Amino acid sequence: MLDKRDDDIVSLADGSAERPSPAGGPDLAQGKPMSASGSHYDGSNGPELANDGSLDTWWASGWEIVGWETRKRLFPQWIQVDLGSRRTVCRLVLKLREIWPARNQTLSVEGSADGSTFTTLVTSASYRFANTATIEVPPTLTRYVRLVFTANDGPLQPGAQLGAFEVYGLAAGEASRAGKTYVRLGKQRSFVGTVNLGFEGDLRWDGDGGYTITGRVKASGTSDARRSTVWLEYGGESQSWTRSSETETSYGKSGTREIEVSGQLAPGEKLELRVGTWQAGVMGIGSTEHTDKKQYTIS
Repeated sequence: MLDKRDDDIVSLADGSAERPSPAGGPDLAQGKPMSASGSHYDGSNGPELANDGSLDTWWASGWEIVGWETRKRLFPQWIQVDLGSRRTVCRLVLKLREIWPARNQTLSVEGSADGSTFTTLVTSASYRFANTATIEVPPTLTRYVRLVFTANDGPLQPGAQLGAFEVYGLAAGEASRAGKTYVRLGKQRSFVGTVNLGFEGDLRWDGDGGYTITGRVKASGTSDARRSTVWLEYGGESQSWTRSSETETSYGKSGTREIEVSGQLAPGEKLELRVGTWQAGVMGIGSTEHTDKKQYTIS
């Protein structure tokens, strides 16, 4: 039977994370490599100008002049920053030049671990730039942060614009979203006699996808119960199961084995745990069964 405490699902996005203030925390994007879908004026308004520390320079996306002073809007357009390694991102502060009139820009926020596959962190919405827009992001581990623009109602500005692209969250070496939870998994089997097979221990995670499981697999049975073994299986939801050391029980003799295993998850990947068991049957031919898997969101 599963212990009630094992029903807890741990998530980075549960809202309990430390959320640093932009006024007090470091700008993780400052001076980091920038790229974009394109820029206007033959590249003179390139993406690097959105994190150079000056609002007198800015990124402007590409657009076209069609006929006499007719400007063609080209959307969507994107700009992104490479933070250099995975960081827990909590908030974005976007700025335009202070002397410009206010305008609305519509954009969404995406994140990526490798710069190739992106997921949506904040869905598309219109933001008022007068001249700063702040976007709260569910605390997320990501290396690349991308803004995807789809509209700008600024005067004579048919493309996207950005003077400062600031990213705030937990910097390397600061308190991470590390934690611990209790795990108990088990199964009772009966063929001849009855055996109880299971695992109990602690799951610890470092807030950056790494985890360690420490505890013991245990096996016990009645005096007439045939040989049975138990082990823990673990891994990311996209990974193959990894199997721990095992212990066994046979004809009333109990067994316990201490185990410590560890691994690394991809960003956003769930950890899965289950107990594997084997019990001898007729003529020594046994069968393998597993408990239902449990998932933990820790990356």
